[in-house]
Amino acid sequence: MQELLQSIAFAIAAILHGITGMGFPMIGTTALAFVMPLSQAVAMVALPSLVMSLFVIIANRNRWIASEIWHYCYTYRVLAITSIIGSIIGVGLLISLPSTLLYLIMAAVTLYYAAQGLLSLQGKLPELRVPTTTLSMAIFGLMAGVVGGATNAMSPILLMFLLSYSKDKNEIAKASNLCYLLGKLVQLVLLKNQFIAFDRQDWLMMLMLIIIAIGFLFVGIYLRNKLSISTFKALTYGVLLLLAFKIGHVGIQGLFS
Repeated sequence: MQELLQSIAFAIAAILHGITGMGFPMIGTTALAFVMPLSQAVAMVALPSLVMSLFVIIANRNRWIASEIWHYCYTYRVLAITSIIGSIIGVGLLISLPSTLLYLIMAAVTLYYAAQGLLSLQGKLPELRVPTTTLSMAIFGLMAGVVGGATNAMSPILLMFLLSYSKDKNEIAKASNLCYLLGKLVQLVLLKNQFIAFDRQDWLMMLMLIIIAIGFLFVGIYLRNKLSISTFKALTYGVLLLLAFKIGHVGIQGLFS
């Protein structure tokens, strides 16, 4: 029953990731964190997330695959490089510090951003805009990398910048997934001891997660093409709001465990 519920959670996460370009690492990690240590859960989700991010980047392209990847690497090179640096720092925090504080901080930031975004779409608050300079891109990339490396919750910080930088939902999804992909590569290298400790059952679970993720990812990508940018934003903020409550719940549980 537990494996069935986890599979359903991963399928939903993959669909949401296909639609909004985010959600799978965060939902997948929190789903697994109930049955294994956080560092092991982060490692378990790393490879499926890497594969999904690559598919998001090359889907709906107007260029050859290599040209598409190069376009996003070049256009968002500052965001990508700083997110790599931040991911290295974040993985170090994951290994050395308790995760509870990181979860609570991430929940607070995500909750504020999601609530503000939903209220702005309803005209009750002005839309949150952040600077889109090169310096701002570097700062947000670094912050997103640190948080992503430590908790797999890179999405909210990246989207604060990208939703101000671009109005193209495919551009937003692909740019964010470039950073996810690079962050996962960092985790694969720095969490090698976690992978070494995996047994046969762990590897079979990871294979199952990859199959589920890829299958339902394309369902989400298909649905994304049917959405307007305003609907895309509303769904994105809604997913972030749910994730904020989920992350906060995990963090509060950690305080009393």
